[in-house]
Amino acid sequence: MYIFGHKDTSEMILPLLEKQILHIIYSEGIRHFYVGNNGRFDSYAQHILRELSKTEDIQYTIVLSFLGEQALNGDQNATLLPFGQENALPRFAISKRNEWLIRHATHAIVYARYKISNSYRLAEKCKQKGIKTIYL
Repeated sequence: MYIFGHKDTSEMILPLLEKQILHIIYSEGIRHFYVGNNGRFDSYAQHILRELSKTEDIQYTIVLSFLGEQALNGDQNATLLPFGQENALPRFAISKRNEWLIRHATHAIVYARYKISNSYRLAEKCKQKGIKTIYL
């Protein structure tokens, strides 16, 4: 399960995001979540997953974009730097990380407000690859 959205997201998305994560846990049996590490949406997702992992039988992995990056929520024990990511040029590191996430996802929860955005473009790639995509 890959969770992603706009970096400038309002905290008003928190209840809806948590509701969808719980829905996917109970309806699909998903127990492992991947989340990025850039911007407010990723920070919100990390927070929700950390809190849910205290009461639900789930795991989450924060997928980093470059070597030396620190998790937004400070949880370095839950981080992963994909193989080859350490060589990514800074300008392309986030895009390369996102491509890795899409290759390893079966489901996605997406917050994409604008059709002209990276989040929307990623959501379309998810759909093209047959990844079950849930829009917030």
